[in-house]
Amino acid sequence: MLEAVSLVKESRRVLLSGHLRADGDCLGAQSVIFHALKQLGKEVEVMLPNAPDNRYGFLEAHTPWTLYDGKLPEADLLIVCDCNTLDRLGSMGKAVEASGMARLVIDHHPMGEDLGWAASVHDCSAAASGMLALDFADALGVKELPLEAYEAAFVALMTDTGWLKYSNANADAWAAAARLVAYGVNTSRIYDLVYQQAELGRPRGIAAALESLEYHADGQIAIAWASQAHLEKLGGSMDDTDDVLDLLRSVRVVEAVGLLTERHGGMVKLSLRSKHRLDVNQVARQLGGGGHARAAGATFPSGTNLADAVEQVRNELLRALD
Repeated sequence: MLEAVSLVKESRRVLLSGHLRADGDCLGAQSVIFHALKQLGKEVEVMLPNAPDNRYGFLEAHTPWTLYDGKLPEADLLIVCDCNTLDRLGSMGKAVEASGMARLVIDHHPMGEDLGWAASVHDCSAAASGMLALDFADALGVKELPLEAYEAAFVALMTDTGWLKYSNANADAWAAAARLVAYGVNTSRIYDLVYQQAELGRPRGIAAALESLEYHADGQIAIAWASQAHLEKLGGSMDDTDDVLDLLRSVRVVEAVGLLTERHGGMVKLSLRSKHRLDVNQVARQLGGGGHARAAGATFPSGTNLADAVEQVRNELLRALD
């Protein structure tokens, strides 16, 4: 932590970023650090490798971001939130590596090999990277943040713990939630903004995915997928996959779930979840992704055939179960 604090103190211009298709934890952590650095008088810019998950767009009102267009802005330091490998920044990661820019990571995922981080704020026991961002803001000497930063931290905590129902919702997570509410966070408003703004096509997208559902290993493995063509035929959308994942994981005998969705541009996105035994982070790593033991994902290269991706996921899940 001391090395990370020194890096920030010595920097004047800071660039913030995070993983591809940034989620609530990634964006929430960035928002906390953005406001903390602003209070310290730093020049701060948030640049994302691509468009984030649509449901978190409301955070942009108080933490503005731009999307990587092939050129990095000038900065003394890059802080990457909720992401510990540069390849999860896509083409932006390659540009960062080539730039030689000093890099700091704030993350709660298992760390891989050393990829040139100058310092890290890292703790796998933290329920969310947003919680580490709050700790780091405190270490930087920022004792009070604006309400918008606490709201963003609440988004990070709630979305990464499934509104405090996942196994990572430990005592520290519950205490952090209480503290954020005491700071003035309106929990029902945040829930409405995150979970009650679905597009009209969401139910049809869920139907498309469920049509393909298959079980393996006596029901311990559940796999579903939705092609872009099928989604368009039904008028469905699958921007968010949590609804399907939660439904499949609710089946009593299911241990692990894989959901694949075809995206515009020929990419296939994989989301993995498990209950108790199977480490889906290891499965995701075999497929070029990563994450947590109970929640992970990967993105197959552009041009990957959906059927081939499904077969790879099926084989890896069954191998991991064995």
